[in-house]
Amino acid sequence: MAHKGTLSSAFNMSLGFIPVIISILLCELITQDTAIYIGTGIGIIGIYLSYRRKGLLIPNFILYIATGMLALLSVAALIPGDYVPPGALPLTLEVSILIPMLSLYMHKKRFINHFLKQIGSCNKRLYAQGAEAAVVSARIALIFGILHFIIISITIVFQDPLSKTSIFVLYKVLPPTVFLMSILFNQIAIRFFNHLMSHTEYVPIVNTKGDVIGKTPAIEAVNYKNAYINPVIRIAISTHGMLFLCDRPSTAILDRGKVDIPMECYLRYGESLEAGATRLINNAFPHEKGIKPEFNIVYHFENEVTNRLIYLFIVDIKDDSILCTPRFKNSKLWSFKQIEENLGKDFFSSCFEDEYEHLKGVIYIREKYKES
Repeated sequence: MAHKGTLSSAFNMSLGFIPVIISILLCELITQDTAIYIGTGIGIIGIYLSYRRKGLLIPNFILYIATGMLALLSVAALIPGDYVPPGALPLTLEVSILIPMLSLYMHKKRFINHFLKQIGSCNKRLYAQGAEAAVVSARIALIFGILHFIIISITIVFQDPLSKTSIFVLYKVLPPTVFLMSILFNQIAIRFFNHLMSHTEYVPIVNTKGDVIGKTPAIEAVNYKNAYINPVIRIAISTHGMLFLCDRPSTAILDRGKVDIPMECYLRYGESLEAGATRLINNAFPHEKGIKPEFNIVYHFENEVTNRLIYLFIVDIKDDSILCTPRFKNSKLWSFKQIEENLGKDFFSSCFEDEYEHLKGVIYIREKYKES
């Protein structure tokens, strides 16, 4: 299924540099102090409007930092004396912003992990995504800032004294250009990311009733572990009154290597249960037709590793020769007696141990019906 871009321009945290850019441009037309006051006011208004806007809040940490630095410079402007030499405001603002950007980037793991630990809802998840986006924006700004200071150094070495044109370009034009290029390249990165994510598989985020309340890339369902509930389809196979079991893949995030029913997958976003179960069957038996799994129960399973709403299906297969496939590792048919001898010994997967009594009852009734 096709998906629209995952990130909007709201995740272009470099837009938070706009108050700084405005202050730099205004200082050529009005006094430096007034330009700083206006930039601070614009930043405060931007923060206020972001909190007043309807819908989920995507925090722009870059805007918070930029507004904070402008506010500090505004306070400094009230102190008598020239804290910023005439004509030096653009470079002063650039340095004042890049220093906290450097600090943010150097402590990016601690910054992001702080919000990841607080994830408990889709709203909190946006804070973690906002933190990640802020780190990306900080990195882009630092790259252009470093390039700017390299250009200044090279120009000073080869041109002494600096010409008026060089001074104008280095200290008037390039500082706002650093922030403008940060915004531009951040937006390009978002568009590229959205292009990649348009081919990414999504899984729904649901509540315990199965109502879809959001979506996430399938890979994040693994990374965020039990932060929220994802629907999972499991299909058991019975034949001749026995259960067909195999080892779980070594790549599984839950109970890897333990014995379990053979088929399991996440339900895709926008996919019906029937379509998901059919997809799983077709992947397991691509050359077989007419295998129709029957839905049995749905239950919520959660531990320290995962958080799932499991939809359990069962399919009865008459010709067990189709089960002879390398797809199922260490697979074999198990009688109820064999299974019960190994229950509670950390041999089977956690989900299978929860499902066993139900599966046993369904198969028993089905076999009883066949006999009659």
